[in-house]
Amino acid sequence: MYRYLIGCCSGLLIFIFVMSVAVSQVYPSAGTAWVLTGQQQAATAPHFQQRFHSASAVSQWEDTHADISIGGHYSQYNAKNITQLGYMYSQKLDWQMGQKEQQLRHWMTLNQQDYESLFLHFQNDTQFEIPSNNHGAHTPLYGTPEFVAIQEASTLTRQGRIKPLNMPIQQPLVLKKNQTLYLFSSEKLIGLDIAFHGQQLESSNITISYATRDIATNTLEYAWQPLITQPLRSTLNSRWQPPQRWPRVSISPQLSSQLSAQLKVKHARFYALKIEINNPITGLTLTKLSLPSWYQFTEKSKKHYVTIPGWDPINDRNKDGYIDDSEYLQRLNNNASARLPYQARLIPLGRMWNEKSALCYVNLFSALNRTLLTDYLYQHWQQQGYQGAYNDSLYRVPNSTQFPTTTEGNILELQIPVRQAGKSYWQSLSAFNQHLQHTNPQAWIGANISDLNLFSQPDLQPLVAGFNFFVREDYINPSLGLSQQRGLLQRWEHFLLNAQGKRSVLMAHMRKGGKVRWQGHSQANWQHDQSTNLAIFYLLNNPRLDFYQQWNNSFYYSSKNTRADNYYQPGIPNNVAYQPTAMLRYNIGQPISAPDNYPPVDYVDKDNNIMATSLDTQLTVNNQTLSITPSHWFYFYRQASRVLPWQQPQSPTVAVIARRYQHGLILYYTDRNGGDKQFSEQAKVTLDLPGYYRRLNADGSLSERINKITLTGYQGIILIPEPSPS
Repeated sequence: MYRYLIGCCSGLLIFIFVMSVAVSQVYPSAGTAWVLTGQQQAATAPHFQQRFHSASAVSQWEDTHADISIGGHYSQYNAKNITQLGYMYSQKLDWQMGQKEQQLRHWMTLNQQDYESLFLHFQNDTQFEIPSNNHGAHTPLYGTPEFVAIQEASTLTRQGRIKPLNMPIQQPLVLKKNQTLYLFSSEKLIGLDIAFHGQQLESSNITISYATRDIATNTLEYAWQPLITQPLRSTLNSRWQPPQRWPRVSISPQLSSQLSAQLKVKHARFYALKIEINNPITGLTLTKLSLPSWYQFTEKSKKHYVTIPGWDPINDRNKDGYIDDSEYLQRLNNNASARLPYQARLIPLGRMWNEKSALCYVNLFSALNRTLLTDYLYQHWQQQGYQGAYNDSLYRVPNSTQFPTTTEGNILELQIPVRQAGKSYWQSLSAFNQHLQHTNPQAWIGANISDLNLFSQPDLQPLVAGFNFFVREDYINPSLGLSQQRGLLQRWEHFLLNAQGKRSVLMAHMRKGGKVRWQGHSQANWQHDQSTNLAIFYLLNNPRLDFYQQWNNSFYYSSKNTRADNYYQPGIPNNVAYQPTAMLRYNIGQPISAPDNYPPVDYVDKDNNIMATSLDTQLTVNNQTLSITPSHWFYFYRQASRVLPWQQPQSPTVAVIARRYQHGLILYYTDRNGGDKQFSEQAKVTLDLPGYYRRLNADGSLSERINKITLTGYQGIILIPEPSPS
């Protein structure tokens, strides 16, 4: 066990005790959730200004109107009631070292462990196709230095001011006498590419030095050793062999606060370079400062490819972590051309997030790494007040999707091709998450799987055991069909998760059809679709395990105010506008069994073959029989297409799916395929109700008593039973 744990054991025990507190529900029949709260704003809509007069007032309302908040924050308000869950990208670390990476490297240094052992590497030079995009373009992967600062010349009475420079260089930088550039890198560098513009460049020269110890004062002007000195030219490709003793150095808090938050992270250490221009000519400008690329980019038949160099330890004869020129010429593995191990890391170039992404895949197959990452997560959660976290990019693992290789692709640590690594990696990710759950069974360990079916793909089944809650980002929409891809009749996988005690955040969007999408942002359209989405949620709901969130037609979450293009009234805090609070307040009790005189619903697979019914307690998928929680769905109404004796039975062309609660009846009228604007506008069915009911309206009021109901296409409603008139 790591030595650093000794000092924080008492804190961890307190943390585990706090996390064991049960989650209470805000609403009587449904759990609720927020996703990515933050950036709260005071309301500007007239009737909301008094109650939501400040960002803190919005945060306070959010704190008392949902059970959990995932991936968000409350910077203006110390949330006390809500269970807060953070992010965890267990399968990746960033090349550019932030708080997490610095902490892990600090711990590993204390225990004399190699930071590079946290990563997976290609053993041989590996080529794969990449999309034509700019992911990673503003990172060292494509030559952009992590952080560069310039110090003005000092005078007798004043030390030269140090300021950061924006990278990459956009405008030529005029260089003056006695100015100095400083470059900070998370990893050792073996060269720089520099370009100048000016006359008689050869009359000046450049010296590049490296820092040899921590910089503990407000000046950077000491403790440097030269690496290379050479005359200026318009283009310099400076190269050097990294020194055997090149330390990562810390920067004094006073100095780092002037420069960058990146340098101010706890335990932050960097490889530091100093660049001096001796006797610069008047008018000399710096036009380029970049790292040499260790990737090779090619284009064939309008397709773009990259080659990541491989790292094979057998080429490193003196075991110093660098392949020098002599070792390079005598390589035992000529297919491995990386000079430094980090150059061979598995990085899904072209398939990251944006131009600042530089993610590296973690070696989760190592028990030491899993323990180290577990310890970091629990310390981080304790510091942040989190009771767990979720992985928002579960599908991003080393596999044929992330690395569509054309040559090589063998992973050094696994000795298997990356195209075949997906199943093994998901198993290791599951093992890591099970380790997290074993360490603290009360922690929320989750993943965003959207509407992905974990049971229909054998490779993904190990993930079920690895998580105890799932975020279903695109699970409900107000024109959800019956049996199209991942339609209602394929939502049996949700009830499999229920049977295993897994919690789910079921999120409703307006992005795939519905009144709002097809007819615009009116109050009536919003109330119709919100009511329908909540009705669909109640079809799926297990009140002990499931949490509801209603969102707009995008994936850009926050607590900002609504706008004219995403709600019928601008200036209302998003979560206040979107959550059907008034309807959720109504107690419809718990789900109960279906009445005997209505047919159960058949579940189907992706090929629409019947798998089980809504009354069953077991379901067989991929030759495995699993327990399933009966949904007790029943057909309140259905129209079936004519099927000849030799044909496979099909799901109804249209149907009203129903579910009973102790104090409510849920109805949803839909068609086979969903998402049909014509069905939404023209379909209508009038049905007799099994007694008297009142309809729950969007504002929380109840309609007059009825014993018949007319539903339009893709309409979901909640009915409250009433005693029959005497």
